[in-house]
Amino acid sequence: MSASLLALSTATCSLGDSVDAGSINVFVSVDDAQLTVGEESINFTVTARNVGYDPLTLTGPSDCLLYVEIFNSQGSMVWSSVQDSCLGATVTEEIVAGQAKNQTFAWNGVNAAGAYLAPGLYLVRGVARTPGTSSIGPALTVALD
Repeated sequence: MSASLLALSTATCSLGDSVDAGSINVFVSVDDAQLTVGEESINFTVTARNVGYDPLTLTGPSDCLLYVEIFNSQGSMVWSSVQDSCLGATVTEEIVAGQAKNQTFAWNGVNAAGAYLAPGLYLVRGVARTPGTSSIGPALTVALD
C-alpha cells in the first residue's frame, strides 16, 4: 500500500512549459477609424502599461519612447511616427507597477515619403522601446477614403 501512495505523490500534471508574459502591455487606440485623405488627420494614442510588480524601464529618444507603425495590406510598413518625432536626446524612463505612459501621434494618411496613400485598409500597431528590444502591441485597422 505504501508503494501506491508513493506513486500517487510523485505524479504531476502539466499544461506545458510556462511562458513569461512579461510585465508590459502595449496597445494603440484611435480617435476615428476612418480617414478622408487630404482633408483631415486622425490621432493614435499608444499606451504602455506596467502589469508587473517591478518598475518597467523604457529607453530611447525622449520624444519617441512610444511610437506608431502603419502597414499596408501587403504587410509593408508605409509610415512610422519615428520618422517625424525621434529628435530628442536618449533617456531612460521608469513606469512603476500599475501605471502607464501614453503618447499621441497625428497622421494624415501619408506614407514615409509624404505622398498620400491609396484608399484602403491599413494596420496600425503601437511600439514601446524597452532595453534591448521593442515591445509591440496588437494591431488595429483604419480605413482611408
